[in-house]
Formats: sequence, structure tokens, C-alpha cells
Amino acid sequence: MDTSFPGLLESARAELGTLSITVMLPRMLAAALIGAVLSLRPWRFVMRRALPKSDMIQAQVLLCAAAAVITAVIGDSVAKAFGLVGLGGFVRFRSGLKDPRDAAILFLMIGLGMACGHGSLGLAAVGTLFVAALLFVLDLFNPEAAPAPRQRLLISAQADDLVGAEQTLRTALGERNVLVKSCALDFDGRRLELEVEEPVPGSLTAALGRAEGTPLRGLRWTAVSPKGTREELT
Repeated sequence: MDTSFPGLLESARAELGTLSITVMLPRMLAAALIGAVLSLRPWRFVMRRALPKSDMIQAQVLLCAAAAVITAVIGDSVAKAFGLVGLGGFVRFRSGLKDPRDAAILFLMIGLGMACGHGSLGLAAVGTLFVAALLFVLDLFNPEAAPAPRQRLLISAQADDLVGAEQTLRTALGERNVLVKSCALDFDGRRLELEVEEPVPGSLTAALGRAEGTPLRGLRWTAVSPKGTREELT
């Protein structure tokens, strides 16, 4: 085999001459479309359920398309199949799957992608309808987890410019979707208090981190229980 650059160009030109783009492109597009439909689960819009996480959606689409590409590369070559299996052994996934159902869906995506890469688009279509119906039934019998209650907190700080300090805090909190319920300004004591609701644990800390460098002194926040008691956090 000629490994020189002109030889590689000539080999690529010859391969492109034997490769039918009109045959392979629909297979790749079908694999990506199947991955997108099954990963997005569009029926969840009607059920008013939350969509899967964006990283899992992208992983399923890419995996389905990757299976189609790998199947097309292997073709009828047993040597290529064993070579790709050996290369796959070097791949390490550092992010574990918390839900075992996600792992099962990934296996289904691989199978449907391989069907597309092999050219069995009819089989892939029937498999897609079956998997979509199966996921729909599972979503029907899988109750949606109740959202975590919002944490109420009281932020207190001292500043010479209370109006400017309040505006700075409101801007930082708004960037993290922390809702300001009430505000109290003590001009004599140069002190302000904001009662907020934290939508996601840790969002308040991230928001206040953006307020660093502002002329605030003694910045503290305390948790407010539904009964009205307070527990100091920092």
C-alpha cells in the first residue's frame, strides 16, 4: 500500500468513486433522525413532562449516528469488525449513568443505528415505532418526581450606599433566577435585608459570588423555615 500523500489522495479518490453518496447519506440522516426523535420523546410535551437532560439527548443522537457509521465502515469485513472492537476497548466513559434505563436506551440506539448503517431502513423504522411506543408506555406508568420545594432565605448585609447595594444584589440574584420576595432598608444602621427563594440548591451561593468586589460588609444569609424560624448558614 502506498502511504505517500499522493498515494493516499489517489486511494481516497478511488474509494469515493465506488461509494454511493445517495445510498449512504440517507442512512446516516435516518440514524440521526431516529436518535433525535427517541431521545427528545416529543409526547412529553403533551404530557407536560420535563424533557430528558440535554447532554443525554446529544449522547443518544451521536451514539445512534455513530453506530450507523461504524456499521457502514465494517460492511462485510470480519477483520474490520474485530479491529473496531479492539479499538473500542480503549474508550473509557468517566460519567456514570445514574438511571439504568438510560443505559438500556443507549443499547437500543446502537441497534437502530446499526440497522440504518446496514441499509435496513424498514427494520429501523419498525424498531423506532416499537421503541417509541415502549417509552411512551413507560412514561405513562412512571410518575413524575415532585419538584423540590424552594428554599426561603434571608440575606443581610451592611453598606454605605444601600440603594446601590440593593441593585447590585438584585442583579446578581436575577442572573441565577433567585426570586426576591421582599426588601428592607435600614438607613440609620446602614443595613439591608432581602428575603429570597432559592430555586436550586447552591444557586444563591453562585449568585452572591458574582457580587464580590462590591462595597458590602458582613454579608450573611440564613434559612427561613415555613414556621418562621431562622437557621444561620454563613
